[in-house]
Amino acid sequence: MKHKRLFKLGVLLALVNLSLCANLGSLKAAPLSSLTLTFTHGVASGDVRPLGAVLWTRVNQEVKLKVEVSLDPTFRKKIFKRTVLASADNDFTAKVIARPLKPDQTYFYRWRHGSSQSEVGAFTTPPLPVLPADVRFAFSGDSDGTRVGGIPFFNNFEVLDAARMEGLDFFVYLGDTIYSDSPLREQSAKALDEYHEVHRVNREIAALRNLLQATSTYAIWDDHEVHNDFDGATVDPLRFANGRRAFLEYMPLRTLNLPDDPACADTPLFRMFRWGKDVDLIILDERSCRSADVEVTCRFDPNNPATFDQAPTLPSMLRTQFGLPESPPPGCLEAIFDPSRTMLGSRQKALFKNILLHSQAKFKFVINEVPIQQFYALPYDRWEGYGAERVEILNFIRANHIKNVIFLTTDLHANLMNEVSIDLFLDPEPIADEFVTGPIATNTAERSIQATVGAAGLVAFNAILDLVGVDCRHLDAFSYGLVEVDTSAETVTLTLKDDMGAVLSDQQNPSIVCTKTIGP
Repeated sequence: MKHKRLFKLGVLLALVNLSLCANLGSLKAAPLSSLTLTFTHGVASGDVRPLGAVLWTRVNQEVKLKVEVSLDPTFRKKIFKRTVLASADNDFTAKVIARPLKPDQTYFYRWRHGSSQSEVGAFTTPPLPVLPADVRFAFSGDSDGTRVGGIPFFNNFEVLDAARMEGLDFFVYLGDTIYSDSPLREQSAKALDEYHEVHRVNREIAALRNLLQATSTYAIWDDHEVHNDFDGATVDPLRFANGRRAFLEYMPLRTLNLPDDPACADTPLFRMFRWGKDVDLIILDERSCRSADVEVTCRFDPNNPATFDQAPTLPSMLRTQFGLPESPPPGCLEAIFDPSRTMLGSRQKALFKNILLHSQAKFKFVINEVPIQQFYALPYDRWEGYGAERVEILNFIRANHIKNVIFLTTDLHANLMNEVSIDLFLDPEPIADEFVTGPIATNTAERSIQATVGAAGLVAFNAILDLVGVDCRHLDAFSYGLVEVDTSAETVTLTLKDDMGAVLSDQQNPSIVCTKTIGP
């Protein structure tokens, strides 16, 4: 294992040197038009399987590009070559599926046209699903690279620099990969070229380009790739289509064989990957098929958006202690637990259950856009706001004795570790684990709460976290999660870290570190 990690870090250094050479070479490129051909936003690989991978790049003009893949960074022997058109229709991005490849191999790739050459990227293919393999990956999300005065407002995505130095097998880019509706923008993106522009702004941040160059990624969207808290049932179709298209054009994501569901706004971006015999990675799309939220139903005054119930599922005996009326508005709980409402849609939910039921992997990682654990506060955009389906899925896991289901989540802009049960008071048996991390670059939960409802709101939220008994919390750190699977010990260790790579500690009790090992 140690030698493998050292090799991966050595690959990073090699890529830096090769990229410098590539960039110098591109300065000598002969112009195809009035512009000199330039590789503008780095390279990326993704959706890697034992026999193939998606490769990506972008240039500054329409051109046919040659992509080359090799087992060595000098490309003495090329094992895959393909010519791909980067067209104006796709904002000059280019993608290709490189195959056939071999399992458990580190590959290098580059894009070329004449003497112009991209940076050299690297990725590792998973071992065959029947073979044991240690796995090391990171996950995070929520990255707003919007500039103010020409400078990224929040930071330079230092979280991704720290994650890259972990010697990863892959990175999970878990939603809100852009903020198309950032309040820092003059206006939210709606047109396709506006969504393209937001993706380009993020890719201009070196930390993101360097991570995508150094290892592969499994990416999924959340809401800000289209607009805040959108759902497939009510989203404007054109805006949805533009946000989705830009996301797919800028992410190395494979769209073949996605599960069609005509009830959804579009085919859900649901995928499943295996990394050796012990790891399944199940990627949910929790936006495309989602029913409308019920916040309007849960208003005390239907005509006043500010009067929604802030914790409708909180037991009556506790509501008054948090300054709430004894009962939520009439019909609110019935709407939340309406079994006809869905987060996943029928087709995706059936596939999700089937994979969980038949998985032979020791650890089942569910890539989860919004938290599934119980917080009570502001549930409408989370799994708690779709109570019937949440209970259905958790009951399915329990009834079928499916062990080691681990939800990996961002969205909340906070770091939280906790066991997942159906209901703290009525059915508290732990069924799964959830690890929430982030953000990469936007307001942390603590700063958002203080800005909107003040210090008293932060006290109340921490009281809620005390109530549900979170194992570890840190509400004010740019952060990522590190996942380490040890096949010989039959364990997985999950650790939440800050943008310097330091392990986070609980804000209320610093003696508690935000790390947990799950195993026999």
